[in-house]
Amino acid sequence: MIGGTTMQTLDTLSPLEKILFLRKVALFATLPPAELKQVAQITSEQLYADGATVVREGDRGDRLLIIVSGALRVLSGAKEIARRGPGEYVGEIALVTGEPRTASLVASGDTRCLAIGRREFDAILRDRPQVALDVIRVLALRLREATVRAA
Repeated sequence: MIGGTTMQTLDTLSPLEKILFLRKVALFATLPPAELKQVAQITSEQLYADGATVVREGDRGDRLLIIVSGALRVLSGAKEIARRGPGEYVGEIALVTGEPRTASLVASGDTRCLAIGRREFDAILRDRPQVALDVIRVLALRLREATVRAA
């Protein structure tokens, strides 16, 4: 995004490229090809320019972002608390809890993400228990990271 608007580009991922990429993401790695195809179909591609604010701390969380290329800086206030890169995802905390975003996200380099909306994410968790367990594991790891930072 550039000042809140998505970058324009002619290069978008094909459906097959989305499936091949999602297969490498830990959250979806255990899904069979037919289910990966279903997940790929519900994603939307989003492109952000270097330095663009992707989400703001305190905003309503309405989507999961899976980073395809580039990186997202995770900021609490003005302090960078983490950096997420290709194959990683952000936004799961707000989607699972229904609470406002716990951090801001800023693109580091031109960044391409696949987004999954709240309703679609809820359906994935309901229909695919292994994905729900993987989300719980990531939430536990991120809670541990936050505890270490606070100490």
